[in-house]
Amino acid sequence: MQNVDITIVGAGSAGLTLALLLAPLGLSLAVLEQGSEPAGRKGEQHRVSALNLASQRVLAHVGAWPAIAATAQAYDKMQVWDADSFARIEFDALTERVESLGWICDNENIRLALYQQLKQFTNVRCEFNCTINSVVQSERDVLVNINQQQLLLSRLLVGADGVNSMVRKAMQLPVTHWDYDQQAIVATINTELPHQAIARQVFLPTGPLALLPLPNTKQCSIVWSCNPQRAAELLALDAQGFNQALTAASNAVLGVLSLENQPTAFDLKMRYASTWLRGRVVLVADAAHSVHPLAGQGMNLGLMDVTALAELINEAVEQNKDFTDNRLLRRYERWRKAEAQTLIASMEVFKRGFSNSQPLLKLVRAVGMSGVNQWPWLKAKIIAAALGNSGDLPKLACEQSKTSHHA
Repeated sequence: MQNVDITIVGAGSAGLTLALLLAPLGLSLAVLEQGSEPAGRKGEQHRVSALNLASQRVLAHVGAWPAIAATAQAYDKMQVWDADSFARIEFDALTERVESLGWICDNENIRLALYQQLKQFTNVRCEFNCTINSVVQSERDVLVNINQQQLLLSRLLVGADGVNSMVRKAMQLPVTHWDYDQQAIVATINTELPHQAIARQVFLPTGPLALLPLPNTKQCSIVWSCNPQRAAELLALDAQGFNQALTAASNAVLGVLSLENQPTAFDLKMRYASTWLRGRVVLVADAAHSVHPLAGQGMNLGLMDVTALAELINEAVEQNKDFTDNRLLRRYERWRKAEAQTLIASMEVFKRGFSNSQPLLKLVRAVGMSGVNQWPWLKAKIIAAALGNSGDLPKLACEQSKTSHHA
């Protein structure tokens, strides 16, 4: 049997970031991952995420940002429009006085950069291709059985193991979920015209289509959310048919579009654990919540969860207090639940507002969107949320002038 202070289940971006934030405290850590060791991709982008300024600050703090930035594409403008009306809204970095609005990064490259940093710490043990057979906790510790025979005893266990979290199921933590009744089609595409480092999103009657710029100036990653029937129709098309449908859906804003790789689809569901904590087991990131990708905030929300948890654990360790204290873990749960609920609610309003084709609602949203462009205070609020400069942020994620006021 082995003893560690904290076990993190899941070596995705959230789990590895948490390990990197905790490692300098001198705690003994174990990171358990059922998948393989991060390998990274050269030049090829698969599943990507949009990272905002708050996430960038955290990743810079743990030393992983230079390697992530080397394969990422910064975007300094965002254009959002409605295919069915005159509604349009634009943001740009120059107006906001920031270097970039965000970065499109390959998920596997993020993991690789974090893992390379983590290897420097001798107090962190990473286990890949590992099967967790059971999780049992007593009042004093959590016992994990790995690969049928190894026993690992820890004072705290963090479930960072994604939307189908095994930790959440093992602890029987209840989940609220609803189906968005949409699928997201993802692929890398070639564009006739250069993307000019602009992130674009068009709202179609069947769901939003995002064109996210990649390091190759004539390539984008698409996330095309549509109802299952439309998704099935699109995936049944040959490459030429899909290219035509995609070019039409984008209003040929980047000229003729063509597939670089085979499109794949996944179901979009909202999941929200109504309890994130049981004894010495706590959930973070996608294990606790998953949101619609239309605002590209899923990865950022998860990174803020682990930064918040690390901040509270750090405070406890510095004050020689017990970092597994239930009151401390409840503070984390209250803090991050409030932020997750706000995002989930706003995504739902957005999705419903834009997937309704009633003429009156279409007019209201067209006027509303155009109005946002005319109302600087409202536009400032929206862009602050997108940049990760609003909400109750952990200290590391804040702009220099601001600090967190959670209790």
